[in-house]
Amino acid sequence: MPRGPRLRLPLAALAALVLAGCTGPLAVEAGPEATDPACAELLAALPRTVADAQARQTSGAGTAAWGEPAVLLRCGVTPTGPTSRECVSVEASDGSVVDWVLLASDDSGAILTTYGRRPAVEVEVPATYGPATLSVLPDVGPAVAALPVEAACLSS
Repeated sequence: MPRGPRLRLPLAALAALVLAGCTGPLAVEAGPEATDPACAELLAALPRTVADAQARQTSGAGTAAWGEPAVLLRCGVTPTGPTSRECVSVEASDGSVVDWVLLASDDSGAILTTYGRRPAVEVEVPATYGPATLSVLPDVGPAVAALPVEAACLSS
């Protein structure tokens, strides 16, 4: 019986295909308000790269990730109320401004949550992205800036 043409792949290409088939979406826990329609709009507006890291597929509703180790974004988290924690206004790449509250920062990285926006958005940045963990915020800023603003950081 005649055979059709055979496809020959280099071993490295074959290994990449096999490994790609074995890895699934990154498991990221969804926020309690992740099904808010504004989260779907936010996800559609997010960039393909953040801090030069490529987007990754995630399994949690209202979530996104980039790179390895992953920068994680969760939409629909519990909003931050008035706080004495550090609140910074970060200019996005399109010139819009988003207020972020620094929830945690240590040797493993930083966790920031939007202030005064609903639904609230949380970004977790591993320390491997350098000492300026805020550097990823301008990349996601234009999408986040589209969320409704209810309050702003107070100047000191």
